Amino acid sequence: MSSHNDIKTAAYLEPMLNYAETHLGIQFKMTGKYRYSAFCPFHADTKDSFRLHVDVNDVVRFHCFGACKGDWDIYDVIMLREKCSFQQAQRIWADYLGLKDVEFHSGRSQNVPDPDTEPEPDDGVEFLEPAEPSDQIKATLSETATFYNELLLSNPEKYSKVLAHLARRGPERPDIERFQIGYSPAYIDEGYRGRALIKGFLSHFEEDYRAFSHFQDACLVRLLNDEGARGYDYYRQQIDFTSKDPFTKNYGDYFAGRIVFPIRNMRGEVIGMIGRRPNNQGVRWLKQQAEGAITTKSWLYGIDKAYRFIKHYRAVILVEGIFDYFAFYRLLQDQGRPVVVSTLGSYLSAEAMGIFKQLGVEHFIVAYDWDEAGRKGIKQIAAEVGGTVYYLGGMQQGQDPAEKLKHVIGSISGFSLRHMMASAKKHQPATEKPIHMSFISCGPADKREMIFSPDEEEAPAWWPKEASPTEFYYRVADFLPLLSYSHGNKAMLDQTISEITKLLEARPTKPPTDPFFTIPVNFLRTEAYTDLGPALILWLRIVIEQQVKKRRIRQTDDTLAEWLGTSRRTITTYKALLHELGYLKTDASVRPQRLSVRYFPKQ
Repeated sequence: MSSHNDIKTAAYLEPMLNYAETHLGIQFKMTGKYRYSAFCPFHADTKDSFRLHVDVNDVVRFHCFGACKGDWDIYDVIMLREKCSFQQAQRIWADYLGLKDVEFHSGRSQNVPDPDTEPEPDDGVEFLEPAEPSDQIKATLSETATFYNELLLSNPEKYSKVLAHLARRGPERPDIERFQIGYSPAYIDEGYRGRALIKGFLSHFEEDYRAFSHFQDACLVRLLNDEGARGYDYYRQQIDFTSKDPFTKNYGDYFAGRIVFPIRNMRGEVIGMIGRRPNNQGVRWLKQQAEGAITTKSWLYGIDKAYRFIKHYRAVILVEGIFDYFAFYRLLQDQGRPVVVSTLGSYLSAEAMGIFKQLGVEHFIVAYDWDEAGRKGIKQIAAEVGGTVYYLGGMQQGQDPAEKLKHVIGSISGFSLRHMMASAKKHQPATEKPIHMSFISCGPADKREMIFSPDEEEAPAWWPKEASPTEFYYRVADFLPLLSYSHGNKAMLDQTISEITKLLEARPTKPPTDPFFTIPVNFLRTEAYTDLGPALILWLRIVIEQQVKKRRIRQTDDTLAEWLGTSRRTITTYKALLHELGYLKTDASVRPQRLSVRYFPKQ
């Protein structure tokens, strides 16, 4: 077991440099072996008076040759920065290093005294304490999260479309397991009829009716015959009069037909859920009712993974949606230290703001959509915080941050937070504005920064022409080997569709030198391709043939079947599907037939 002395030696020099630079806002310059200098963070330093060196006892020391005249080890520095006790400083440092088995010293620091036990009298600062469900409701929510997660992961073939939708938007299987994402089967599911959760706990309900009331209070089931409920006409049709028990007869799962994301507090307890349709039809997102035993005001998706590191870095990245969250989360090089949370909308509640104040957040990096609601949310945050708000901006009206981030992995490599804040920080002293916009994704270096005040009219964002294309460009050679129905089983076909989807979602904006075809931007942005299923293979082959030959295709079904390594019957089936969805026009009045694709069905 390491002692508190062991972890302040030269063996931990690199993390000490990183900690000091990140938390003290300084930049060290190497002046010799194990020697560094910087401007002192603890006084108004005009020279590089702050030194870091390794002493004769192999201990890393910090010394100020300026006004401070101080000589400290890493614990003293943490005590000065965090205004904490020596005991707390030891734990903070061990936490930072990721060490659990450390023997702490029970005494006091010789250089920096512990904070006064009686603080100086002052006006009290009150934080809104976020209301949370009872222990019983939290236990019920936790059981439900586990149930839906196991249901999704235990049936990958049955729910392949759900898993594919998640993979396209960010979360893959390791994320699904870690974040306990689940699925609640729809009412059209022949096995569950929208009652997977109810059927899973039915024997429990029959033994003790009170257990069912916990699921009702937690807004996990809905009464199908509730005349005051939205969608009453639809839900009353789902009443199962053939069922003998009152649970499966009169009730359905609240999130039926939706992917289910558990919402957790900082302790990792499930305090709510939010559901999302695995397609773009109807109301996509569904929150639990914000009344009774469940309140949504303090919900911050990902806070359980991020709060320790938000507190360390005193900074947080705010995004609107859950899929925006995963876009940022997957781009962070060190996913073990995320500092991103989703506010589940473009509004930061007083309860959520209270959480960030308790964590000591000084810098807010906001990546809301650049629409009216997003801009309003950014201004609201700027008006309420005492620190600085950086807007990860430069987006056009209606553009989504997650889409933009696909092209900026190189720009925010390393620890993303430092890179994202560096540009805006350069302008902070001169402007004294509460909001800073910083372009980090594209364009020449001399045009990457832009600053505005929320009291001023927003200046138009500089955006290179190629960054807002009307169509995407794809190499024909990348797709042709995949455009075949010659597969041994459905799993192989699904894998092919997944590979095609990944190629489409690369969204290249520049024409290649090789033969290429194009797809309109909105076809990808609206996820229209998800409606086609395996018919996407036939559709893409006709797209390529049509664009390469620059005319409508005139081929028989037999020829199409030969192209795609399948039978004429398969071609007929997928042609009919494409025609029904409005993505293909067939003129059978001529021989051979004339085929032309559509990218957007007529409304």
